Amino acid sequence: MILSRISEGEKRVYVDVSGYITKKDAKEFLNKYKDIGKKVKFSQYDLVVTPGVFQCEDNGDIRTTCMTFLKSGYKNIYLVDEQNTLMKTLSLKPMEKKLFLKSVKIVPDKTLIK
Repeated sequence: MILSRISEGEKRVYVDVSGYITKKDAKEFLNKYKDIGKKVKFSQYDLVVTPGVFQCEDNGDIRTTCMTFLKSGYKNIYLVDEQNTLMKTLSLKPMEKKLFLKSVKIVPDKTLIK
């Protein structure tokens, strides 16, 4: 399941990922996300992604979603990795990993986000 919400006061978009994500779930999320993008200027917001334990029907869907986030032009992108396991499980090519780490700040807790 992928859920998102916008906090106007904090100027943040929160995305929570958990459970089993089917191709249909990923496609529906991306369609809703694109609709939100028509109403909100992402360049004025921070993105905070909080992944729980999740599995994908197709790992390409996660890659597509991540690239969509990167291309959206957020002010800052934060990945909350409380147990420091996500980077170990992501299978990124060296160039993708370099781009990812340049664009995304990995924090162990939401309270560390300024």
